[in-house]
Amino acid sequence: MTHANGVDAAPHTLSFAALDARIRVMPDGPVTLLDTPRWMRPLNVIGTVAILVGLLPMFLVQWMEPAMWMVHLMRVALLVTVAYLPYVVRSIWVLGREFWHWRPKLAEQADHDLAQFALLRSWLCAYPRGELQAHRDFAVHARERLASKLGLLVGGAERVGVLPVLVAVFLLARGVDGPGLDALGEVPLWAAVLGPFLVVTWLIGVIAVRMRLQLELYEAVLEEALRHLDARTAATTVTATAACAEPAGPDSDVRLASAASMAG
Repeated sequence: MTHANGVDAAPHTLSFAALDARIRVMPDGPVTLLDTPRWMRPLNVIGTVAILVGLLPMFLVQWMEPAMWMVHLMRVALLVTVAYLPYVVRSIWVLGREFWHWRPKLAEQADHDLAQFALLRSWLCAYPRGELQAHRDFAVHARERLASKLGLLVGGAERVGVLPVLVAVFLLARGVDGPGLDALGEVPLWAAVLGPFLVVTWLIGVIAVRMRLQLELYEAVLEEALRHLDARTAATTVTATAACAEPAGPDSDVRLASAASMAG
């Protein structure tokens, strides 16, 4: 259901699921170029799994005798990591393009986001203030708890981007560079543990950061809706007070109509 002003009608009860569904249908605007294309996501998953599988023999040789199947597995896994190549090439091209045209792109995206933010705020203002307040407080609490858990699990690893994955690929390439079983048997324990740990930590960090950004978005839009409701209530109160204080007459009618238009 859609109102005459183009804003979708709000469900009877506010929920994070309804808010998220409303955000999902909003167009992203020019920033969509920065999103990873859907067809690249399976390739990134394949590359990540290949790295983890390829690093597994480096870990196993610490307790098992080296075998040729381990060497072959690492070499195949290293070849499969080329699944990352389309993502890397596209990222370099997109970042270069955005860096060269950053100023007009930033202005264009800001104009788009401002209009969409106003529509989302109007949609949220259809709910009672108590529901908005409760959901805003929960979003703040959830974000703070997630930040604490993220610091405990991965520290500041999310700030280094894909560097952990690159280090893991380097360790994998270093492990297969040599005379087969001899090189595999000489892999130190720290390298066998560090490689998988870096990849797993990076995956946890990526998921946690995406969750934190989503909670921050919920918090921001709910806070803005509350602020808008409070401003509208204050304007309505001023209008009612002025109507009671002013004697009836043509001038007071004009002032009352002006105040009411400002409150709307």
